[in-house]
Amino acid sequence: MPKKFNEQEKDWIRQKLVEHGKQKFEIIGLKKTSVEDLTSAVGIAQGSFYLFFSSKEELFYYILLDEEKRIRQYLLETFLNEEPVTKEKIKHFMQTAFRLLSESPLIRQIYLEGQFEQLLRKLPPELLELNFSEDQDALMPIIMNWQAAGLLHSVRPELIVSLLRSLVLLSLHKKEIGVQLYEPTIDLLIEMIAEGMFSYGIKGSD
Repeated sequence: MPKKFNEQEKDWIRQKLVEHGKQKFEIIGLKKTSVEDLTSAVGIAQGSFYLFFSSKEELFYYILLDEEKRIRQYLLETFLNEEPVTKEKIKHFMQTAFRLLSESPLIRQIYLEGQFEQLLRKLPPELLELNFSEDQDALMPIIMNWQAAGLLHSVRPELIVSLLRSLVLLSLHKKEIGVQLYEPTIDLLIEMIAEGMFSYGIKGSD
């Protein structure tokens, strides 16, 4: 039977599991990290791990949410109040978002190294939905700023969020696109999306 912990001990253990989990996941990945790796680093029994998380995938996901929150905060601070809204600024926003996501060891594992399916199998749908709703809430101020400038003003904001998410999810198909063609394809797609958004805004204002 797992040991009982008081609230202070629980807070400390959870924090340490997150800290050591992040280190392990970034260095050796989700698949190669075991529950024993995590608990031995913290000094608790393996069975006690499940008092805090239902699986190593759930721990990974919570760490992943924090990483994505950090990136979204940076994007908001950098791009929210940029005026005027131009095609180049929209393009720069998408390029920066894609670069930050691709450079994160945690996010790269999920989207570029094929571990997304493992998360889908192990996590409940409501937990996955949390990521979608956080994306929408965080990006909404930027999208509202674009629409106030006349871009895609007749399009539901959640569809624009979905468009941006779809761009990131293309990274799941790097092998199918082709390693050599992947980056030029993403660059061209970002260019065309930015051009389309800006042109749509101009036409809609005529």
